[in-house]
Amino acid sequence: MSRIRTHMRYALIGLAMSAGPAVAQDTQLHIFAGCTGRISAQMEHAWLMNDARAEELADLRLTFVGILEAIMPADQARDTLNHRIEVKRAHSAMLTTASFGTDPRRAKIAQRTARIKLDACRDLLLDS
Repeated sequence: MSRIRTHMRYALIGLAMSAGPAVAQDTQLHIFAGCTGRISAQMEHAWLMNDARAEELADLRLTFVGILEAIMPADQARDTLNHRIEVKRAHSAMLTTASFGTDPRRAKIAQRTARIKLDACRDLLLDS
């Protein structure tokens, strides 16, 4: 299943790139802004839960911030930050459900979804 998601992701990025440079850049920007927000939420949750992976997530977050800053046009900074914050909020809510939810089925689904989304971000890096 992981291979299918990876291939789908590359196909979508390839499709965006074939549509033209502006669309490809917007797609990359959107993906990396979302991942930066998602990793930020995961890092903060790890701190809250006293999870040993917090430092690893902090390093990963810095990597994504660097990539985001490198590809972000100055005129899109506000929209990019807005998207990053929206994804961070949504991921944080998912982690809250996973850790503190009273419905075990919803908690398990939230935990699995958060892990899948974080893994998808990690898969974007060459050293993952």
